[in-house]
Amino acid sequence: MTELYCDESIWIPVADGLRRRGWTVHTAREAGTLGDPDSEQLRYAADHSWVLLTFDDDFLSLVEGDELDHYGLIHVRQSGRKIGDVVKAVDSHLQNRSDDDTSIQYL
Repeated sequence: MTELYCDESIWIPVADGLRRRGWTVHTAREAGTLGDPDSEQLRYAADHSWVLLTFDDDFLSLVEGDELDHYGLIHVRQSGRKIGDVVKAVDSHLQNRSDDDTSIQYL
């Protein structure tokens, strides 16, 4: 089953909402990685085989051209979206995602 790692840009209520929907979610706050550079955040998620969930488009440049290994990245556009809308979009994507999908997704 897919496990998510939410970087520090993801709102805690989003992580909590995904947990309530049955997903295993790890956060930067819980991992003690708050303030770590984006490359370290991505490496941390990859070391645990977790999909990284972020609002931060800086991650996109890190994974373009396979510069850094990852187990998938979900970039969510946050502008003008409510917490519930973000949770629903990510949940819907995860329900249709295969466990071996390491692509970059834009929601």
